[in-house]
Amino acid sequence: MRFGLALSGGGLRGMAHIGVLKALWEEGMKPSWISGASAGAIVSGIYVCGYTPERMDGIARSMDKRILDIDYGGLIKSVITLPFRKDLPITGIYKGDYVEDMFRDLTGGRMMREIGFPIAITAVDINNGQTVVFTDDRSRFSDDEGGRIVYRDDAPLYLAIRASIAIPVVFRPRRVNGQLLVDGGVTDGMPVEALRKMGAQKVLAVNLGYSGQRRDDIDSIIEIGNQTLDIMVGDINAASGRKADYVLNPQIYDVALRDVSRIGECIDRGYTAAISHMDEIKETLFR
Repeated sequence: MRFGLALSGGGLRGMAHIGVLKALWEEGMKPSWISGASAGAIVSGIYVCGYTPERMDGIARSMDKRILDIDYGGLIKSVITLPFRKDLPITGIYKGDYVEDMFRDLTGGRMMREIGFPIAITAVDINNGQTVVFTDDRSRFSDDEGGRIVYRDDAPLYLAIRASIAIPVVFRPRRVNGQLLVDGGVTDGMPVEALRKMGAQKVLAVNLGYSGQRRDDIDSIIEIGNQTLDIMVGDINAASGRKADYVLNPQIYDVALRDVSRIGECIDRGYTAAISHMDEIKETLFR
């Protein structure tokens, strides 16, 4: 049962990926390749470090609001200097320092090339629009024509994850090896093609992106920014999904970026969605 697993972004909704992994493991289905963007990068990155879905579940449910470390200093400076300058001296509402430290601890500071498990994590160079794919072994790939995509295995895993979750405006971008990087979902929100290039003949994709549902809780600059990106990424994920063998859509759209208290609910809903479609998944991947 060899297959690749592509995990989309989705903010805190991305914790549903843990529930999907739990359901797959219960059926003896462990991915041989894994990829992720944004929230999917978190789950895929922690997974390749040897954490079981149960252990990941426990870690996720213990998170609290500290993971959203607001850049109060930057916000105050922006308000004070706004009348005197044309730009704002702030690059993201949240600093992302807390989650970065957490990723460093969970991954043990491993470099991408030290992982020993086929993985691809996407981010985007905000200066030139280039897609950066962090992988355990870049020799599996050849750089895309025209430099549209570059593959790197010379960065720490935790920085790859941190860069991939940098939702524009919401989280500060992260500089990695000279490139200023933001959310991988901007150009590749559900990395199916990378799995194919790594050798996966069968691919299961989990799409937590926007698919037209109405949301009435978009009441802040953070949610406006996040929802805007979700809408933009929707078509990108749909195109990626057409390259997968099966796309699981847990239909979790009513959880806001700041709803940390609902992480456990997202995990449970991901698990339920996978269980309810398990026969179809098996039929598609292993027929």
